Amino acid sequence: MEWTSKARGNALVVRPTGAIDHDSAEAFQENLTAALEQLTETDGPLVIDFSGVDYMSSVGLRVLMRVSKTAKTKSVQLAVANLNETMVEIFQISRFDKLFPLHDSVDAAIAG
Repeated sequence: MEWTSKARGNALVVRPTGAIDHDSAEAFQENLTAALEQLTETDGPLVIDFSGVDYMSSVGLRVLMRVSKTAKTKSVQLAVANLNETMVEIFQISRFDKLFPLHDSVDAAIAG
């Protein structure tokens, strides 16, 4: 899994690339946790741009749940953008679409 991160205004946009599965879940969690540590409640959201991710297993979903709990304790919003059809289905089946705002673009996620 590759990873990029960049500030967009007061938001932080992270973009994992590749499958998020058992082999990459630890790196996914480390990168998300590090990104979350950069933000405070006065900052914009942490936007996860999934445009480069074609698949995520239950291990990746578990990482998202953990990071979501940490974000709540810090009063930082998480948003998800650019899910492909497979990823939308994964979020819907797991009901993660009820936990995370899903957006069609990074700009929409930043706008809230």
